[in-house]
Amino acid sequence: MPPIININNIIGGITLDVDQIIVNSLEYSKSSLGKVATLGAIIIVPVLIMFILMFLGAISNNGAVLVITLLIAILLLIVAGILVQGYFFKVIKSTVAGLDELPDFDNWGEMGINGLKVLVVTIVYNLIFGIIAAIPIFIIFLIMGLGGIMGGAMGSFSNSTALDMAALTSSALLFWGLYLGLFIIYLIMLVVTLLYAIFLPLGIANMAYNGNIGDAFALSALREKVSEIRWAKAIIWVLAINFVYVVAFMISYILGLLLVGIVVVPLLILPFLVIFHARSIGLLYLNE
Repeated sequence: MPPIININNIIGGITLDVDQIIVNSLEYSKSSLGKVATLGAIIIVPVLIMFILMFLGAISNNGAVLVITLLIAILLLIVAGILVQGYFFKVIKSTVAGLDELPDFDNWGEMGINGLKVLVVTIVYNLIFGIIAAIPIFIIFLIMGLGGIMGGAMGSFSNSTALDMAALTSSALLFWGLYLGLFIIYLIMLVVTLLYAIFLPLGIANMAYNGNIGDAFALSALREKVSEIRWAKAIIWVLAINFVYVVAFMISYILGLLLVGIVVVPLLILPFLVIFHARSIGLLYLNE
């Protein structure tokens, strides 16, 4: 008699694996509050400088000075964002290398280059999955447009009960077709969003593991990696990560109401989430 597969045990084992990833990532992220705060400083300092520059530009009563200060402020924010992405990549690379300590803030040039790589990979993935998501939406609206034209034409030329009934039937079909189309769009968008949320982080991890930006787009290797991890585990991981983000958002909102969030959120909570997310991606990729 073939062995009976217990689905509950399989799902329970997968959930336990994801729980271990989440717990490990949370413990890892709070293992060095000094490094968390350093990453937070990279986030908050350029913002403070931006406000100072904007204030100086505004009180200068000089349009050219205002434009220059705004450009400098935007440049600082871009550089800060790239460095944050670079440290995000560094945590993933450290994790897939088997290290359990937060990496140091050194080799700033390399960190900036890696941050640019992450930015490029993210933009490409956004374009690819954005186009994929837009295709069914375009098709549905095209069908709706054609259906509306046909229904309007039949209604305008109807001079008999039969044609009136045909126009009414066409309108009803168009109405229900609209709901069916919207439901199909929702399903497609859900699938595309899940694929994006799985393949993008694993692509970045694959790039960190192999060292080449092209490895972020090695779809065959990434499909094998997801199969090795198991699709159910990857999907549960996405849901768990988003749950942590929702909880962090709620905490940030409450702190914001208390005004302390103006400092605490960018200095501690945001960098904590960056490190947590990067660590969890590395652990998921290792599938240990």
